[in-house]
Amino acid sequence: MAVTRKFNQPLATVWALMCDPDFRVERCLALGEHSAECDVTEDEGVATVVMNRVVSRDPPSVLKKIFNPKQSLMFTENWKETADGWVGRMQIDIKGQPVTITAEMSLTGDDSACVYTVDHRCKAKIPLVGGKVEKFVLSQTDDGAADELNYLEKKLDA
Repeated sequence: MAVTRKFNQPLATVWALMCDPDFRVERCLALGEHSAECDVTEDEGVATVVMNRVVSRDPPSVLKKIFNPKQSLMFTENWKETADGWVGRMQIDIKGQPVTITAEMSLTGDDSACVYTVDHRCKAKIPLVGGKVEKFVLSQTDDGAADELNYLEKKLDA
């Protein structure tokens, strides 16, 4: 399921915050993550965001034997500018886990408003419980994206 948010600010304003590594680290720490590092490169309509984050999750009891509640995540986002804004792909690697999360993202709009959408996918290579792991990971990922967008919206409105 895609997570979508409309912002009543210009595309350029929202994009500037999304590409600000200090803002991204601030957001992660404000949302309760243990640590975060971010590097952003942007050149001629192409942007790359690399983040290393340490988070805590509360997996269901059936998954507690598989997942450590404290996890190290590496995010890589590759964005390309289009006529309508930006489109991108993301990969999230969970250190030490046979789980891969990917996403397609877009930020489109104009000088008055814009819309951000992210659609996550998860693949867990774990016999017998792979489906449960995928559902749990996707719910956590989508909830996290919604929290991040709420934080972004509050920052933009400040």
